[in-house]
Amino acid sequence: MIAGTLLIYDNFKLPENIQCKKILVVLNDGSVGYYIIVKTISKAIRKNLNYGCQTQARYPRFFLSKHSCGLEKDVWVGLDEFFEFTACELLARRFSGDIKTIGVLPETVVKELLKCAISCDDILTGQLEILTAQLSRLA
Repeated sequence: MIAGTLLIYDNFKLPENIQCKKILVVLNDGSVGYYIIVKTISKAIRKNLNYGCQTQARYPRFFLSKHSCGLEKDVWVGLDEFFEFTACELLARRFSGDIKTIGVLPETVVKELLKCAISCDDILTGQLEILTAQLSRLA
């Protein structure tokens, strides 16, 4: 799997212990043994519709219009939570059908998204190092 892979997770658990369908974005290639993944939000309530990085928002995010990424609707990539899935765990969920690949973002968009994620306050130091290395491999 490569950085920018779009996944759909049928049973994603929200903090309220509610399960829902979520589109996820893979931020690295898994070469470190795990993937850093972020979820998307599709509801436009009080969200900026300007393409790209929105780190000044209450919850940092990256806006992708449906025209920029091949998805059926506009989405905001949430950059306030970074999830880690081991390669084994992600593969098992893909084999079970719980997670499916639905596409890949264009490399130019992936680079912009990585730059935005790296600039967020909510990213851990280890994640920052991995995403910085991923960005340099794409440059």
